[in-house]
Parts: sequence; C-alpha cells; structure tokens
Amino acid sequence: MTPEEREALLAGFALGTLSDPDARDADYLVRTDAAAAREYEAYRDLADMIALSVPLRRADPDLRDRVIHAARRTPGPWRQRHHWRRFLPAAGLAAALAIVSIWAISLQSTIGDLRADQAALAAIVEADAKRLDALGQVSVDAEQAQNLGVRLETALKDQQVILAVQSDPETRRIRLEPTAAAHGAHGSYLWSDVNAAGVLLVYDLPPLPLGSAYKVWLEDPSSRQVYGGTFTPDPQGDATVALTMEGEREPVRLYLVASGPGDDGPVVLQATLTRDSTVIR
Repeated sequence: MTPEEREALLAGFALGTLSDPDARDADYLVRTDAAAAREYEAYRDLADMIALSVPLRRADPDLRDRVIHAARRTPGPWRQRHHWRRFLPAAGLAAALAIVSIWAISLQSTIGDLRADQAALAAIVEADAKRLDALGQVSVDAEQAQNLGVRLETALKDQQVILAVQSDPETRRIRLEPTAAAHGAHGSYLWSDVNAAGVLLVYDLPPLPLGSAYKVWLEDPSSRQVYGGTFTPDPQGDATVALTMEGEREPVRLYLVASGPGDDGPVVLQATLTRDSTVIR
C-alpha cells in the first residue's frame, strides 16, 4: 500500500465512506499500527468539525432510487474495489480539500459576521453610554436648579420676615449677653408679637473651624427647646437671621451655640425676652 493509498483509506474510514471490505482493512490497520491510529483520530477530529460547521439538509427523496440504479450498473466487487483503490488517493484528497475549503470559507464568513455584530454592538453601547451621561447631566442640572430655587425661596421669605419685624412699631429688642466663648461678639434679638417672628442681629462672631456653623435654639415658656436654624456669618462675623416659632408660642430664651460636625459646642450669645424688653420706636 502506497502512502497515498494509506492516507485515502484512513480518510475514507474516518468519513464513513468505505465499503465493508475496505472498512475491515482500515479497521485492522488502525488496530495494528499506532501511527495509523493517530492519523485516523486526526481525520475523525476533522470530520467532526466539518459536521458541526455544515448545516443539516433533508435528503432528496429520489436519492435512494438513483443510488440503487447506479449500484446495479457497477462492476463486481473485485473490480469495484480495484477501481476504487486505483483512484482513491486523488479522489479522497480532492474531496477532503474541497470540504476543508468550504468549511474554511464558512468559518471566515462567520468570523466576519461576528466582527460586524461586535462593532455594531460596541457602537450601540457607546451611544447608550453617551445618552445616559447626557440624561445624568440633565438630572444633575435639574436637581441643582431645584436646590437653587429652594434657597432663593427661603431667602425671600427670610427677607420678608426681617422687613415685617423691623417695621412693626411694637417689636421688642433685647441685647444678647456674651459668654466666655463670645470673644468680643455682640448683638440684639428682636421679637414681633403680631408677626410671631424674630430677627437675630449678631456682629463680630469668632470664626469657626471648617465644617462648623452657628446654631440657634429657642425656648418657650414650658422650657421646650425649638430648633431655630443654622447659619454661617460673613467674613467679618456679622449675620442677620430670621426666626419663627410654630403656633402662638412666644420664645422666652434664646441660645446661640457654635455647632461642629458632631454635637453642639459652647453657648456664645444668649438672651431672655420679657414683657418689659425695650420696644423699638
């Protein structure tokens, strides 16, 4: 057996296209020759890949009749085998090359389609990311605008309270008493009964560490403390703060404390409001 015949025999055995006598010869060769067994396994792997890459198609209904007709016209077994052996190398190699070529073209086409799909998917992901960034920026801008609107609305209400308290002829004024933590700070506390609101005027407040602010606490006649708000003075330590009380409760005491990131600090200024407090004329 020539090398070409051996190669064609093993390839045909792996593809399952041999006649029974040739298949028995190939089986014997594979069982008795280690090199032939390795070549056969390589052809089997190639056949498996080809089978996976070629789509299944339903057989032609006339195929059976054509095969039987061709078999009846074929010479006897000895001449058929001899004829097949004579043309097997060229036919087997040509068929294998043709199948491998078709499989390679199909695989290349599949790879090209996958690359195109990957590029399209990358473009979609990039567009979606830009769209999400734009939506996120719009959301941030809208939130910032909303916060700015709230601050402006609060500042406008505070200005209205300050004007109302200062324009009330019955507004009472009391001087704020400094504590040991005042360090020269001073100011006044104004209260208007008709507006149920007050104004805190403070000056020369000592600077606070970063993240700290000044906090106001109000106390009603039942000794209930009410949060009056937090503020940061200007660089000179001055501030004008509007204060309001819920319901008709009138504050009788005021405490201005230095508030840090955690708990409240020491009281800086304080005041007690009485009925004989000075009335602004």
